[in-house]
Amino acid sequence: MLRHLILNMVILVTVWGCTPTVPDPPSGNSSEVTTETQQKFTSAKEVTAALEARWSLEDMKIYCVPERRQNPLCQNLVTDVGVTWEGALYENVPTGFDSITWYGTAVDGRLHEYSLNASRGDDSWLLEIGNVKSFDRQPRVSPDPSGPCFIGSAPPENQGSDNSDTDGFVSPVKRD
Repeated sequence: MLRHLILNMVILVTVWGCTPTVPDPPSGNSSEVTTETQQKFTSAKEVTAALEARWSLEDMKIYCVPERRQNPLCQNLVTDVGVTWEGALYENVPTGFDSITWYGTAVDGRLHEYSLNASRGDDSWLLEIGNVKSFDRQPRVSPDPSGPCFIGSAPPENQGSDNSDTDGFVSPVKRD
């Protein structure tokens, strides 16, 4: 049992440390992002509005197919710094999902990092983990479903943790 835990930890560390040699080409099917560089989101309401502008319902439906369901062994965002913010997207709109939610951390009254998630029935999707810089680029609407954090088509040995942008991780906040 201990060997399996150590092996899984080594695999996760290896996958997290890997970066793709070629970035994903633009898919051409994502909505336009019209945000400005280095926005300073100062409320959960602002983040919700920006995520709705970033991810259209059409984009979410393209992403949220059975092949891209989230592998429960992959780590989602841990909110261990600052204040936790959360919100729901498209609250008064029929979406075809049970929920489209985000949660994240705010440091010094501004967004630090976030995780965007959708669910329908027993299925759940981790659309992205990002930070303020994520709003400067297009979302990955149709990543390869054989990616390691997708359970739909990835073989068990490839179900590690690499579903978010490699440069989307946030540097740690200095603690006193």
